[in-house]
Amino acid sequence: MILSLLGRKKQFIKYATSGTLNTIITLVIYNLLIKVNVDYIVSNTMAYIFGVANGFVLNKIWVFKADGRVSALLTKFVIVNLISLIFSTAILFCLINNLYINEILAQVIATIITGIVNYILNKLWTFS
Repeated sequence: MILSLLGRKKQFIKYATSGTLNTIITLVIYNLLIKVNVDYIVSNTMAYIFGVANGFVLNKIWVFKADGRVSALLTKFVIVNLISLIFSTAILFCLINNLYINEILAQVIATIITGIVNYILNKLWTFS
């Protein structure tokens, strides 16, 4: 099933492109906040919000070309991204506190893992 979803190359490439932009936004904000000594959990949450806002617009208009009501789509999108944020934060916590991985590298790893989960949830539920 996962391979089938990822097999739709054009849409997945668009999602990956959109996700890359969202990731750049998230990582830039995360790095800036870390550099001014904001806690990594707070930094992750704040940065994630900016990435999610950008992601919703790009996913609705460009990736999935969804025609549904904005409020219904946004509600589903926020739920999916809250799940992803919790998952991302848990991964960050484990990588930083248990495996002693650098905060920046841990963020990159968490972003890659949650990006795949996020695509599947948005494809199957949010923008279906």
